[in-house]
Amino acid sequence: MQLCMNELTIMQNGDLFSHIAACAEQGYSYMEIRKASLIRTLREGRSLDEIDRALKDHGVTPVCVNAIESISFHDRRGMRMLKELSDYLFYCCRRIGCGCVEVIASFRPPTDHPDEIKNETVQALLQLSDVAGHYGVNLALEYMGLPASSVKTFKQSLEIVNAVGRDNVGILLDTWHHYAFGSQPEDILRAQDGQIFMVHVSDCPAREPGKAIRSESYLPGDGVVPITDILRNLKKIGYDGAVSVEVFDPAVQSMPAEECLVAAREKTLAVMKAADVLTLP
Repeated sequence: MQLCMNELTIMQNGDLFSHIAACAEQGYSYMEIRKASLIRTLREGRSLDEIDRALKDHGVTPVCVNAIESISFHDRRGMRMLKELSDYLFYCCRRIGCGCVEVIASFRPPTDHPDEIKNETVQALLQLSDVAGHYGVNLALEYMGLPASSVKTFKQSLEIVNAVGRDNVGILLDTWHHYAFGSQPEDILRAQDGQIFMVHVSDCPAREPGKAIRSESYLPGDGVVPITDILRNLKKIGYDGAVSVEVFDPAVQSMPAEECLVAAREKTLAVMKAADVLTLP
């Protein structure tokens, strides 16, 4: 597995180009780009060619764009608009060499019936995967361990992905969300090789399922999430991709980008080495 930085962690300081340069300088060869950062950069008059050139010049690979939110429970018109907006994002991904987009099911759905949530999310993913397929882009469904989320657990997301049955639809596993709603490290062993597309890593204090709040998202090793066990089980099912640091702790996000990148690298490499999953360059 390879160390990666999620731009959200450093997004308060600098812009997309400075983030790319800082990641390269601090030893991150992989980076997740935030959708808002990408759009802001283009709005300011910069081009996709410039972004692509900056990534290549610094030797940084964009592994995922975060995120298309609230993909489920749309009427026909709403789904058409979502597909049109997603179409452009997938085009952007192809232009900058990024092969994956995170997708998130809707919050506060009009039903709490598991079958209805599953069916709605499956149908949304099928439609978006048709569009993404034209650009060679994968969709990584992130389950969110928050009470208002419609897809909260690893088991639920795996059932949805299995029902979709598309090669370009898989799971984004976030260690914080995995812990936050009671998913267990052994749940990961239910998945098949190739079903996990992306991994986010952060830590959390001890909380009952559904009681953690998003700002309690700390650097790896600063909480009680069994990150090493999660990483070991990911390795067992064949995952060998990016491990991306995504931290919402305001104290971490307010650090100067270079200082944050150094702290995140040290903490994350420590848990990756403890789990024996680190792929050296």
